[in-house]
Amino acid sequence: MAKGDDVSARNSTRNPVSGNRKSSKRKKSSEGKKAAVEIVNGCFSGLVIDITGKTTTFGSDIDCDICLDHSFVSSEHAVITGESGSYYLEDLNSRHGTSIGGREIHKVKLNSGDLIGIGNFQLKFKYM
Repeated sequence: MAKGDDVSARNSTRNPVSGNRKSSKRKKSSEGKKAAVEIVNGCFSGLVIDITGKTTTFGSDIDCDICLDHSFVSSEHAVITGESGSYYLEDLNSRHGTSIGGREIHKVKLNSGDLIGIGNFQLKFKYM
């Protein structure tokens, strides 16, 4: 990631004392599994963001669930949808596309460990 890239997530809050981000609590499904994405490149490497709700949108628009501020990220770039214990990644007709493991996708079922490419960001999908 280049200098000036920025990430924010609506499902996280700032600790009022330290100012550090902390993830909001998520209700576990009956199987006790949860989904998350981890940024694996650049200055935000290691940041883990829980996937909450039925849909999670990615894009450069501040109204997206996960805001990825980079010129190669469309305002509404991609969405992860949870359905019956499975998760799907769909590109929302973005300018620069969305990839899994370097291959451009339109809609695909996600597997734990998949490497998602959105703009200059690389995110690893985790299903735990």
